[in-house]
Amino acid sequence: MRTGEIESITATALARNIAQTIDNVRMNRTSVLITKGSKVVAKLSPPPKEGLSIHELIGLLNSLPKLTSQDSLRMSEDINRIRAAAKLPDNPWE
Repeated sequence: MRTGEIESITATALARNIAQTIDNVRMNRTSVLITKGSKVVAKLSPPPKEGLSIHELIGLLNSLPKLTSQDSLRMSEDINRIRAAAKLPDNPWE
């Protein structure tokens, strides 16, 4: 059964199909509402994704030291020197 976009399952059906239900939640990364009678009593969801939220990532990036213009120039020169020294094959797509 579906409630909007979230599937629902009765507690009895969940007890009979627990492994399959957990696999579906894990593989599809969707939640399932568990009902008893006509009431939702629980929600089975995949764990939150690991890593930083977008707000945490922005905060981290803003907290990093900034390159000075001299550092940027040196980095650009280093990249150009590495590219010039690299023995890369010709681009077959040109």
